[in-house]
Amino acid sequence: MADYDLAIIGGGLNGVSLARDAVGRGLRVILVEQGDLGSAASSASSRLVHGDLASLERRRVLRVRAALAERDVWLRIAPHLVRPIRFAIPAHAEERPTWQLRTGLWLYDRLAARKRLPAATTLDVTHHPIGDALKRPIGTAFAYSDCVVDDSRLVVLTALDAAERGAAIRTGARCVRADRDRIWRLAIIHRGHRRIVTSRALANATGAWSVSTAETVLRQPPPRVVARQISQIVVPRLFDVDAVYVFQNHDGRLIFAQPYERDFTLIGTVAHEIKGEPALVAMPAPDVAYLCRAANRYFRSDIQPVDVVRTVSGANMMLRAAGGERLETVVSLEASRTQAPLLTMCGGDVTTARRRAASC
Repeated sequence: MADYDLAIIGGGLNGVSLARDAVGRGLRVILVEQGDLGSAASSASSRLVHGDLASLERRRVLRVRAALAERDVWLRIAPHLVRPIRFAIPAHAEERPTWQLRTGLWLYDRLAARKRLPAATTLDVTHHPIGDALKRPIGTAFAYSDCVVDDSRLVVLTALDAAERGAAIRTGARCVRADRDRIWRLAIIHRGHRRIVTSRALANATGAWSVSTAETVLRQPPPRVVARQISQIVVPRLFDVDAVYVFQNHDGRLIFAQPYERDFTLIGTVAHEIKGEPALVAMPAPDVAYLCRAANRYFRSDIQPVDVVRTVSGANMMLRAAGGERLETVVSLEASRTQAPLLTMCGGDVTTARRRAASC
């Protein structure tokens, strides 16, 4: 008999969410993480729990609806972590017309299964605190409701919940070899000691290291994915209101500016494909300048790259959608009568992490 029903390699948000869900279903679970919980891409997210307006613009209505449903679940089960906040989209003469923004937000509100948060409204920012930090002649903004979360804390508390339910969470533990037969035999080095653990199934939730883990540790065909880096910048506080600004950029992207650790503002995101070692990801100078320019179109305060206090970057592996338009979450299961199951999970956002784990 195997020691565990499910062994998980990787202590990011996907890994701990999978551990929590599996142990809640009565499975014996062990999770091993060679570093600390949420130390890679899970601590470099946008920190937003939302339905994703950009997906709505791409006509992915069902995806937005599912994300909004998950937002409501988070509000119910983790009100100490997920905080409602108003988002404001200033109307810009060179960007989307006001009727398009108003219609999109009306539909966004209607897609929410439960009306837990205030509906979208139109603001005259010349007489509203949200407008104090904005340039003139911006006079109108559209406010709607979504949520923010401390991503690192979410990972840790999800792992603690899994541990309280009976999962074995091992940080500083490295899986150096995994042999696949009817069960998995994992060689784990933890605190200087080598230990063999057996499991009926294995989950590769190592994120940006999914390919290298498959090749060197599991010795299995790697998933066909590409690496993408997501980056943000932190600057001194640019506004006093407790709100998240959503800026329309000239290339169609939506840029978010949100309160960060009381004295700072977090601005992002910018994403692009990368190659090389994921642990060495760093935000290039053109990306820093891009976010500064995007914010300077709206904020009165002029932001230059020298004003950036720090950059936040993370990498993950994601699947290219048909047509090469977008990168999606990777969730694949390999199983046969003669070999133990192998689950690969990487990518995805904070909002739908619980749903991804439940779907496995």
